Amino acid sequence: MNTHLPDTVFTPMALPLKIISIVLIAVFMVIGLVGLVLPIIPGALFLFLAALLATRVSPRVAARAHQLPWFRKHMLHWRTTGGGAMFKLTLLLAVRSGLKALRMLGNLFRAKR
Repeated sequence: MNTHLPDTVFTPMALPLKIISIVLIAVFMVIGLVGLVLPIIPGALFLFLAALLATRVSPRVAARAHQLPWFRKHMLHWRTTGGGAMFKLTLLLAVRSGLKALRMLGNLFRAKR
């Protein structure tokens, strides 16, 4: 197992991808902050995903993040364990809980009529 992450080499993104990435960063930050309060959503994972995506958008963030030992540790864990599958599961759970919340709100409004 490779225990060393290569030094970061930043490659600029095209403008449409950068805009989409910034929107996703904002969404992940909101979900992450909500997840820190609600036990249903794993907030730390979404905050990490926002940081991970931010390293793909900004060279300054990429350089700073890769200097932090905790980020390098989690990035290594993400690469060695296949973090994509964990992200898909987390996203599905977040969507499911969001749909349940919407259903409960709908039932609440119907009951008030």
